[in-house]
Amino acid sequence: MWERHLRETTVAATVVSDMLQYLEQHGVPAALAARECGVSLNALAVPDDRVPGGQVERLWSLAIQRTGDPLIGLHMTEAYGPGALDILGYVILSCKTIGEVLDRLSRYARILNDGMRITIEREGRVVNCRCTFVESMDNYLLRSPEQAVDTIWVGLARELRRLTATPLLAKEVWFKRKAPGAAEKKEYHRVFGARLRFAAEEDRFVMPIAHLDARVLSANPALLRTFEQHADAVLSEMETHTNGGGSKSHQVARVLAERLKGAVPPLSEIARELAMSDRNLQRALRNDGTSFQRLLDDVRRDLAIRHLANPSTSAGQVGFLLGFSEPSAFHRAFRRWTGKAPGEFREARSH
Repeated sequence: MWERHLRETTVAATVVSDMLQYLEQHGVPAALAARECGVSLNALAVPDDRVPGGQVERLWSLAIQRTGDPLIGLHMTEAYGPGALDILGYVILSCKTIGEVLDRLSRYARILNDGMRITIEREGRVVNCRCTFVESMDNYLLRSPEQAVDTIWVGLARELRRLTATPLLAKEVWFKRKAPGAAEKKEYHRVFGARLRFAAEEDRFVMPIAHLDARVLSANPALLRTFEQHADAVLSEMETHTNGGGSKSHQVARVLAERLKGAVPPLSEIARELAMSDRNLQRALRNDGTSFQRLLDDVRRDLAIRHLANPSTSAGQVGFLLGFSEPSAFHRAFRRWTGKAPGEFREARSH
């Protein structure tokens, strides 16, 4: 099964280095923390290196335990150094407007953590930044997302305050996490200065659409082109040298799993995502011994099984999510995959 070969998410070494530096400053020896979590300090010194997500997950847990601070992601990001954002930080500083900043954040956020995606949508008078997590990977963010969401939203709030002549504020900040206690909620209000919504349906950062035109003080178009070339090279390296994720079939499966949100993305859309022609992508998949339709079938099957493990999700919802036009079509496909109807499969798994 395709799902058995999910690769582990990775995090930029600069992010992990900044975490360890923060812990050192708060009485937790960096070398000790790294050793307990399996992080190689030598590897952190290598430019553009990556740290396995499981090690980062353990580091967050250790950080909360040793500091006694459940909001450590919030406070750590307030204090981060410019280098913590890797090449993305330099790209952001060189953008012309906040609109460009958000565009580059969406494009390059995966450099910081390749299990995270940021999407930007204009809706009426506001801009919605949404944070989601990739399900087609062994992704620790699906298990413990709170600190990562805190860091990305605090980081965005901090940059909005310092990039322009007049500090900009969010309109609303949403968190899927449950509401914290009164003291912790007060800290969130202090940091964001905006309306907060906890136990929301998604993680969202909302700002007035007028913010998009605000000029960035450090704008440098020439440097931006240079930094973007570096960022694109890092993304390319990540795609081709991460635990078997370099094959075209793995890349197509990853993109399909990300895009299956009620409609099936056509092969032409996947080809554009991978910077290939339709014909070249089809040829590459044949060389991998598969096809677009077979990969789509595999991804649908594995995601269907995963979604049905959630007792609050109906078979009808799963079928819609995976792009089936009719419930009957999903039921037929599921019976072909597993030999059982969705309801029978869920009942058998519950015993």
